[in-house]
Amino acid sequence: MKLSIKKGGSLPYARKEPYEYDGTKFEADLKHGDIVKILDGGEIETGNFGEQTIFKIKTRNGDKKLGFNQATINTLIIEFGDDTDLWVGKEVNVILQKKVIAGKKCIVPYLVTYGWELDEYGELCKEVKKMDEDVNPKDIPF
Repeated sequence: MKLSIKKGGSLPYARKEPYEYDGTKFEADLKHGDIVKILDGGEIETGNFGEQTIFKIKTRNGDKKLGFNQATINTLIIEFGDDTDLWVGKEVNVILQKKVIAGKKCIVPYLVTYGWELDEYGELCKEVKKMDEDVNPKDIPF
């Protein structure tokens, strides 16, 4: 039997619910509406569910790591480009969504820029500002 080296790192994963560690109680690392900073360009880790794209982020409880889901990755590519090294130092908003996935209740974090939200179907979309119908285009100064 051949085994391979598995690297996980000493940095803990960001939690979406309050927790206790070494007798100290902490509030959740990520809360809906938080702003977090992306600290690195990410790396691929193999976990229980296959390969995941893991990034280090700065949370309310310090530096943590978080697996970015594909919806988050797609949104950040639209906003910042496809080179994740350009994402380093960017601040993003946290949207948390409670879901049932494969029969298991979980909280899914999305990291997005300003203007993104979940639509009525739970999909990320960029809000579209509609011009007030009472505004005459001739009254706009630019």
